[in-house]
Amino acid sequence: MIQTLDRLERLLEIASEEGISVRCEWLGGVRGGLVRIGKTPILFVDESLSVTDQFEQVRGSLSLLDWCESEWRDEMSQLLELGHL
Repeated sequence: MIQTLDRLERLLEIASEEGISVRCEWLGGVRGGLVRIGKTPILFVDESLSVTDQFEQVRGSLSLLDWCESEWRDEMSQLLELGHL
């Protein structure tokens, strides 16, 4: 679980560094994820979920983005890879 928590926190740090607004809120199981309001990307993380489910929610959302031009390209590739919880 600690490894999953560390990976989740790192994903959120990188997202924030990339200009994605991160909002961790109690959504009560309502689907969170990445949305855009105007040009501003916002990542909603549902705090009512377990750490593992939060990680999967964030991983799923961020894996839809193209990280090829990011300075975190290699790290994101590892963090977003399936089966490495």
